[in-house]
Amino acid sequence: MLGDETERQTVGEQWVAEELSLRPTAPPATLPGYRLEFFLGAGTFGEVWFGHDLNTGRPVAIKFYLHRGGVNWSLLSREVKNLVQLSAERSIVQVLEVGWESEPPFYVMEYLPNGSLEDWLQTTGCLPVGQAVEMFRKICLALNQCHGRGVLHCDLKPGNILLDSDHGPRLADFGQSRMSHDQSPSLGTLFYMAPEQAQLEAAPDARWDVYALGVILYRMLTGQVPHRDPSLLQRIDTAGSLSQRLEHYREAILGDERPRAHRERRGVDKDLAAIIDRCLAPDAGQRFANVQQVLDSLDQRDQARARRPLMLLGIVGPLLLMLATGGFAARSIRSASVRATEALRTEARASNQLAARFAARSLENELSRYFQVLAREATDANTLRVLDQLLASAEASEIRARIAELPGETHPDRPAFLRLPERRQLDAQLKARLAGYLGGVNSGLPGISTMFITDAQGTIISIALDTEVDEAQLSTGFNFAYRSYFHGGRDDFATGPQPTAVTPTTRPHLSPAFQSTATGRWKIAFSTPIFLTAAATAGTRSAAATGAEGGAGTNREPDGVFVITTDLGDFESMRDGQLSDQLAVVIEARQGPLRGTVLQHPLLDQPSREGNSLAGKRFQLASGVLDRLLAGGDVDYLDPMARAPGGRAYQGVWLAAVAPVTLPREIGDEQPRLPASDTAPTQSAETDLLLLVQYRLSKVFEPVGDLQRQLMIEGATLLAILFAVTVGMWWYVNRITEHSRADEPSGPPPPSGSDQPTIGVR
Repeated sequence: MLGDETERQTVGEQWVAEELSLRPTAPPATLPGYRLEFFLGAGTFGEVWFGHDLNTGRPVAIKFYLHRGGVNWSLLSREVKNLVQLSAERSIVQVLEVGWESEPPFYVMEYLPNGSLEDWLQTTGCLPVGQAVEMFRKICLALNQCHGRGVLHCDLKPGNILLDSDHGPRLADFGQSRMSHDQSPSLGTLFYMAPEQAQLEAAPDARWDVYALGVILYRMLTGQVPHRDPSLLQRIDTAGSLSQRLEHYREAILGDERPRAHRERRGVDKDLAAIIDRCLAPDAGQRFANVQQVLDSLDQRDQARARRPLMLLGIVGPLLLMLATGGFAARSIRSASVRATEALRTEARASNQLAARFAARSLENELSRYFQVLAREATDANTLRVLDQLLASAEASEIRARIAELPGETHPDRPAFLRLPERRQLDAQLKARLAGYLGGVNSGLPGISTMFITDAQGTIISIALDTEVDEAQLSTGFNFAYRSYFHGGRDDFATGPQPTAVTPTTRPHLSPAFQSTATGRWKIAFSTPIFLTAAATAGTRSAAATGAEGGAGTNREPDGVFVITTDLGDFESMRDGQLSDQLAVVIEARQGPLRGTVLQHPLLDQPSREGNSLAGKRFQLASGVLDRLLAGGDVDYLDPMARAPGGRAYQGVWLAAVAPVTLPREIGDEQPRLPASDTAPTQSAETDLLLLVQYRLSKVFEPVGDLQRQLMIEGATLLAILFAVTVGMWWYVNRITEHSRADEPSGPPPPSGSDQPTIGVR
């Protein structure tokens, strides 16, 4: 039946069962005073049994040498002799008794219950950094005691380090050990053996054990043995003779890269990594000369780690104090800077408002000059005489009457009107008068773009321009009775009555700004009524006199309107086309879609000169900004022209103030008070222009910024000096401490007879 079948064993279980079956069940001999209890293990030359000392009850391990034939008795006797010599050392496995003359020979050792370091590493893989360093230190102390007795281990490895009940290391297996004055070679275990040791003629050296120490610490930290590689093992095993195998091993260690796995282990500091690197140096001259130097390096590392908090406090404390002082100083500087900038801003704002009022007055003075020019030209005797001749012409009167019936359209009679000799004579008169302002006898007066005359119905009957234009493109013969410069209202008529129903202005008038259809630039027009005498021959009377007569005494309507126009950029106060930190800008103030439009700005002049015209484009202040400026508010002003092509230089925050532009007093007093309506809004002495002065905010704060930077630089310099003094004092104290440690003796001199001059006792 299936349930009655014997359970099958695995290969591993069969091997364990076979190994247990081959174990001896009885000790090879009985020893007086000892009770042998169970078998511990077997080696090439014998067996090891566990027992107790019957006198003391102490557990012991007894090693029997059963195979005399292959035993090198001189090596065994050397091992036992060295163990006996070191038996007083607590860190060495104790030899309790030797039965060298017995059959079979034996010696009794203390029993260590926790096995070897190799067993522990096979189980754990690697140790925590702190535990590994502590274990390493104890191994170094034990080995240094051996060297102090003149004994070099020469085969140090985890398998030869036993662990006592407290897991403290105890050195064992001194079969390959040599006295320090001994010159006979000794071979250790591959990959724990220093490369110079792998020679059949090598003399023992304390640095062999130093190399093995480095391998053991590397193994405890990484779980790996440096340079161990299966392919290298294969080459060594197949090399042939022992000398060839040793040569392969030596060349592999010397030619391989430095091990680095320990540096990647978290918690391994640079000092510990440097100790491992120096222990594992392939060149014996670069290695620690003895174990005492390894211990000294460990002590220095511990002292450095112990001093680190004090060092940290010695540096960080003053640094924190300096940072706190610097932070408080910076806070004070910032606070003072804020107060200073607020005061500067208030002062700059007041100064800006004063500058805006001054600029507005300057513009008003220039407007007054234009009105003076207008009055002079509207009363010029020759102009009035030629105009009177044209208006007296029956043919001209008939044509003008027909043109007035079709406002804004080209009339069939326009060519005939243009050919009239009286009209051409008036054109010549206006051109001559305009030429005087463009470089003639009146040069130096304000710039004028156009000069023209309309009849009493609003038809332009003669015009002169500052540039040559084909006659067909002129406005002559077109009716513009809807324009404000003709009827004297505040706005143009979008749609309205026929020209015959619109009466011309009876007082000097300043029109609102309008955008030129030809250049796209913003212009304004100055207009004044023309009153001719009753008799054509009396044309030399002044228009001012006739105007007074017609306006004050007779209620006559004007015989025409004299108009001059100019670009806003032609005003002397508006001609600064170069960017500066303070700009004067003209803004549209009328309610409606154009409110806040920039009418004149340095950038509007620049593109026209550079071939990148902004003609036809409009730029307006952000919503609500103009109201806040008019209310006297403190506004962070953003120039709308900064969004225009080429306006990058105007980016940033500005302080701004506005002031209204009013008509000259003599003109404003004469302005008619028309009833409010859609066609004739209420007119006042104020124009629809605002003068805005903007000042770059960064320029306002520049003195504070310079002072703040200067204070910051001086404060930073002071902190740097304090830091340098602190670091210098720390370095000086640290160097003195290092010199003091270097002057301390590292241990007593080596025993007499030793050929290792630097071996010390610890």
